[in-house]
Amino acid sequence: MNQKKNFIFGIIFAAVFSNGFAAQGRWTEGFGQGNLEYFIDQGDFRLRIDCPTQDGSSESQSGVSLSKISSDQEIENFTIYVNGTFYEAPFVADSRSGDNAFLSLLADLRKGDATVKIKEKSIKFPRSNAAKIIPIHGKNFECNLSF
Repeated sequence: MNQKKNFIFGIIFAAVFSNGFAAQGRWTEGFGQGNLEYFIDQGDFRLRIDCPTQDGSSESQSGVSLSKISSDQEIENFTIYVNGTFYEAPFVADSRSGDNAFLSLLADLRKGDATVKIKEKSIKFPRSNAAKIIPIHGKNFECNLSF
């Protein structure tokens, strides 16, 4: 009987905590409080795309950020190089130029691997399943933009 309880506990534990590991090297979509989030983990870093929806928090803006997973610390300055284009980040879609950079980055991430540079460190985030997860502007696109 004890083995059966341990087995059931193991199944429940794996189901509850597997999402924390599911994003390693693959894009994942999440939803909470009316806001969409797309992210990919690579090592101890998480590249995240925030997409507040019409029903989401009015204080949130669409944007791109990078954090260190172990400390939940946001990285202040980094560059994303993808599909031949450099993006200085983090940034939010709070102006026409911010919106355009945001939409361009989403399109580029769907097409190729991204290299993120933090000072002297480079982290490669693979495209993997990005084309299936990252939204396309104009096609069921729910991210609020400033225009």
